[in-house]
Amino acid sequence: MTLYTSETVDGAIQNALQQLQLDKSQVEVTVLTQPRKGFFGIGARKAKVEVKPAVKDQPEVADHQIDETPSAMDTKTTIEPEITTDSESKPVTETTEGPTVDRQAEYRQVATELNQYLSEIVSQLGIDATSQVEVKHRHVTINFETEQEGLLIGKHGRTINALQSLAQVYLNHKRFSKLEVTLDVASYRERREETLTRLAENMAREVVATGKPVYLDPMPSFERKQIHSVLADNEHVMTYSAGTEPKRAVVITLR
Repeated sequence: MTLYTSETVDGAIQNALQQLQLDKSQVEVTVLTQPRKGFFGIGARKAKVEVKPAVKDQPEVADHQIDETPSAMDTKTTIEPEITTDSESKPVTETTEGPTVDRQAEYRQVATELNQYLSEIVSQLGIDATSQVEVKHRHVTINFETEQEGLLIGKHGRTINALQSLAQVYLNHKRFSKLEVTLDVASYRERREETLTRLAENMAREVVATGKPVYLDPMPSFERKQIHSVLADNEHVMTYSAGTEPKRAVVITLR
């Protein structure tokens, strides 16, 4: 992995482009560290980025070549069953193996831009943090590292959940609504998942014991889905959501 540094992110990218003798459209950029001026020079740091040549596009095959050459069809990945095309349709860009190389490059690019956007917001909150981006198929995960974990997570996860909702809005605005994003810090999501699982099981036992429904505290949609999932196969209780955002909550009641 080759890293490039400068006083600014753009400067680090320009240094990389000069050394690689490429333009920005030919590379993939991952921002590893945002620059910081520090206080009278104390705690200052330079921007650090990883720049590598982008994966070249696969050569296109003309429509008549696809129709007339069986070997060309054999080399293409199987198309997802739900995607249907005819002879006049545009070429399919996604396969059962996931998005094509071109689409994955677009996902990585918008994920990098999202990371820069969030890093600026976190910095404005007074939180000193670094972040790493991971893109797998249609899911973006951004892991933050900071000594101010409690401040970034917030009470009951409100701060990091708000940032995650903002991140999803950003992707939707960029026309990448099919991408899902998860923000994490210090394995908070894993710990929160364990907490929600215990909560769902305990409240289900209470409903069975008392015969009365239980209304959980409002939570974001992805956490409500987990509660529903945990109790989906429970023979004694059922769940549903009630209320309107942002106060929509899960209700557990006898089946």
